[in-house]
Amino acid sequence: MTPKIALASLGLAALAACASMEPEPCTAEWVDYKTEKVLNKFAKSNRGMIDDLRRLQGKDGEIDPFVAIQLASKTKQIRKFADTFQTIVVPELESALDRCGDAELVPAFTEFLRDEGVGEETLQWVAPLIGLMQDMRDADTTAPRHL
Repeated sequence: MTPKIALASLGLAALAACASMEPEPCTAEWVDYKTEKVLNKFAKSNRGMIDDLRRLQGKDGEIDPFVAIQLASKTKQIRKFADTFQTIVVPELESALDRCGDAELVPAFTEFLRDEGVGEETLQWVAPLIGLMQDMRDADTTAPRHL
């Protein structure tokens, strides 16, 4: 191997190591890194639902009634989407941030959707629906079970 190729290989290996290294815990960079990592994983596994929510609001800013009807037929999927965020994503972020004693940095579900390109009109349309489903889920878990 020529010296130039060997140096280039070492340089690339060093760059790859730096790119994959996690920032020092509890720094602003680390919080951003952890948040981005968790949210990107969630976004990747829920891309279809996020795309559906993006389509709800047209380029003119108005809610598309046909997409609204389609989404209304997906209440189970929307509920699972919101529940997954609440039961998996938020605890993962809280766990990471609890190491630093600052769990207040956990982003809200609507902020996540906003960052994913979901429009404000869509958020105003879907937020009460998700809130209602969360209330129903919470009521189901706190209601006494009768035999």
